[in-house]
Amino acid sequence: MLISIGTRSVPKVTAITRAFSKYPELWLSSEDEIKYIIMPKEVRKDENAGQQKDNFSGVSCNPMTLSETIEGAKNRAKNAYEYALKKKRHM
Repeated sequence: MLISIGTRSVPKVTAITRAFSKYPELWLSSEDEIKYIIMPKEVRKDENAGQQKDNFSGVSCNPMTLSETIEGAKNRAKNAYEYALKKKRHM
């Protein structure tokens, strides 16, 4: 099983890996091991807003509104999936 993690936050990555390790019935039937891919850190300076933007979420590194947070989460999930597909082809 290949799991693409759309964050670099250590507590979040730890929670994800622990969760999957506690429920082997979710992945043992298909493959022998879990492989994790963590999104690389890609930040750029947003010249207009003067803030850093995360390339994978497309929003500010520190979202200020709920709608910006939701938009970033959707973008990050989509991009994590696409990133995993690219990586899987190269494995």
